[in-house]
Amino acid sequence: MEKKMAEQMYLEFPIKPQHVRDFTELCNSSIGFKLTKKQPGFVSAEWMISTSEDGSKCLHLWEKWKSADHFAVYMQTPERAKGSKFELSLSKWGAGETKICWGVAKTV
Repeated sequence: MEKKMAEQMYLEFPIKPQHVRDFTELCNSSIGFKLTKKQPGFVSAEWMISTSEDGSKCLHLWEKWKSADHFAVYMQTPERAKGSKFELSLSKWGAGETKICWGVAKTV
């Protein structure tokens, strides 16, 4: 029997440079990754903020979930839904289009 692998989500979120500290504080708050880690279906996460040659900043986030459906349910919780403090902050701090990709990660 084949083992079901976790689904990997990769996200790019361009951030206005002046809001990197605000964003990092939000991620480390009770409504940030602490909340994410408690969600049904959550497996793991890694993130970083990059700086491009032109000085622009971007969040890179890798999360593993038991399924994309688990993530979708999480994004409908009051803490993540449209109009939430989290969503409103990201709307204000974003510097471009958010990209989200799904797949199954392979280990080398």
